Amino acid sequence: LIGEPYMVKATGIDPEALVQGAIRFAPTSGGIFIDMAIHDIDLMRWFLGEDPVEVYASGATFKHPEFKAAGDDETGVAMYKCKSGKIGFVHVGRTAPYGYHVETEIVGTEGTLRISPVPEKNLCMIYDKDGAVKECVSGFPERFAEAYLLEMQEFIDCVQTGRKPEVKVYDGTKSTQIAFATTQSYKEGKPVAIAY
Repeated sequence: LIGEPYMVKATGIDPEALVQGAIRFAPTSGGIFIDMAIHDIDLMRWFLGEDPVEVYASGATFKHPEFKAAGDDETGVAMYKCKSGKIGFVHVGRTAPYGYHVETEIVGTEGTLRISPVPEKNLCMIYDKDGAVKECVSGFPERFAEAYLLEMQEFIDCVQTGRKPEVKVYDGTKSTQIAFATTQSYKEGKPVAIAY
């Protein structure tokens, strides 16, 4: 329906309510991009059907200086460029004041898909002293409950039938290489060529 995808924009921001755990984890997490962007990188590769060849990444901290003290940031952004010209943008963070925000946009030659632009919990609208309100998802177990179930069903089916899963170790190692290059760009403050 959207033609050939040529750009992916992904956002993943953890809730501010969990920030103390993220602060404790920051010194050993591997950095914001390895900690938080790996699944978005994986999705970008899949949606674009291509691996990026260059990345530029940056980060910022405005609320919790403990991240800077750990050599990290509370927010990070990265732009990826593929050989064909396709583009990826990843925005990750640790301080969404309203809940857990995961959003993906896939732009194609004939249209756009925008998935979860509002991190709503359900289809219920609450009318109260605050106005008309939609509750937000509190965390990833709630947001991805069905995905986890489908993942377990796929695993069990592969074991029972002897079928190999479509996702290979290669997919994980590629995404990890991209995440390390992203971290390198973030630390060096300049674009980095991604070597495979």
